[in-house]
Amino acid sequence: MANPRLPEFDQNSPLRPARFGHIVLKTGRFQDMAHWYKTVLHAEPLFEIPVGTFLTFDDEHHRLLIIQDPNVTPREATAEGVAHWAYLYNSLTELMTTYARLRDVGIAPTYCVNHGFQFSLYYHDPDKNEVELGCDNFGSRDELNEWFTNGQFAKNFYGYNFDPEFAYKLHVEGAADRTVFDETYKGEAPDLSAVLGDEA
Repeated sequence: MANPRLPEFDQNSPLRPARFGHIVLKTGRFQDMAHWYKTVLHAEPLFEIPVGTFLTFDDEHHRLLIIQDPNVTPREATAEGVAHWAYLYNSLTELMTTYARLRDVGIAPTYCVNHGFQFSLYYHDPDKNEVELGCDNFGSRDELNEWFTNGQFAKNFYGYNFDPEFAYKLHVEGAADRTVFDETYKGEAPDLSAVLGDEA
């Protein structure tokens, strides 16, 4: 199985979108959902009415639209569709600061994974949508591509689950980011045979 490598894009590449814009969520519990995303993302409303809000956390006019829909029904956990979406921070410090802030108001991740190339905390919003908060484990494309050559990701693209309190404790005690990443990238390797089939 070949090791991954980041694709190269330049001025000669075919025309592609400039950025990812936003997500729209229909909900039967608008107030709970709006409060959750404002809290988790520190998002601010561009425009708000009693049954809808356009939220943003950067210079984009809106990154998330949440609207009340009285006709929605809960989605089955096994339904096809989006598994989760992710918001990335610029550093482990930013991610751990956010983890502690949310923990202290009663919002905890459902599970956490060090994917090797990315450090990820997975939360569930009031509608049970999965939302990832993460940060990259490497500071440059070259560092990431060099890590990919060790073959670990090709064999185990999931990574390893970790305890966020363990990672947070290492971080606040002054451990280097590389140490936090290394200490959480270990454990029992997941069984990926159901996904890889004969490739496993």
